[in-house]
Amino acid sequence: MKKLWLFMLIILLMLLMPISLLQTQPAHAESTQFINAEENIFLRDAPSPSAKQLSLIENFSKVTVLSKDRQWAYITHNGNKGYIHSKTLTTEKPEKFEPKKPPVITNGLLPKANRNYTYEPSFEGGAKTTYKASINPDIRNSVSLMEEDFIGYTYIENENSFELGVAYSDVFFFSLSYPMKEKSTIYDTDYGIESNTKTEVVVESTSTTLKTKAGTFKNVVVIKYPNGSKLYLAKDYGIIRVKNFEGEITAELVSVN
Repeated sequence: MKKLWLFMLIILLMLLMPISLLQTQPAHAESTQFINAEENIFLRDAPSPSAKQLSLIENFSKVTVLSKDRQWAYITHNGNKGYIHSKTLTTEKPEKFEPKKPPVITNGLLPKANRNYTYEPSFEGGAKTTYKASINPDIRNSVSLMEEDFIGYTYIENENSFELGVAYSDVFFFSLSYPMKEKSTIYDTDYGIESNTKTEVVVESTSTTLKTKAGTFKNVVVIKYPNGSKLYLAKDYGIIRVKNFEGEITAELVSVN
């Protein structure tokens, strides 16, 4: 009778014990490993996704693995012991991913000379038009896109600005100030015949990847005007797309040769 009572007492104590105290770990030598997950993970007090969260472990952190099976690992990190998914561990130190900072554009937007740039719609907003690019000998750091003799446009770039105007005239469509930093505000100075005003425009991006019929362009500069219209500029190409305030494409580069 006494033995039966003792046996029942042991069974009762086992039933009342916290589940975490009953967890047994397979034999495993301690080792140093690293977290390699999609994001930061939680250390839990039991091998269950619904178990209490003890602490947050930053991705790529070094941890000490006390024991491990296919699903769960029992570890210690910063003085805390608990459980994480085994699949989040690696024995090799992972390279911490550092997102690249958007480039700051200070030059390089002039289109290359001795190329033919075809736009559809064209700068005039009409049918497909091809412009031949050549260095303008009369203006420092400038390239002209000519449709025919004396008809076309001229880009000018210096340490302070990037500009586009009508060739052989004093009319400019834009003069954007350098440097161009993503999410910053810069000025577009209108050098029109009767005005000389500054308009604040937003550099929406300097890291956009944009695909047109002319190819795929990386680190595209996207300039947003107060009315919602946008200008897309690419290194060595100048304008590759223009959108009006309704989001319609009014000019786009479709081929270069």
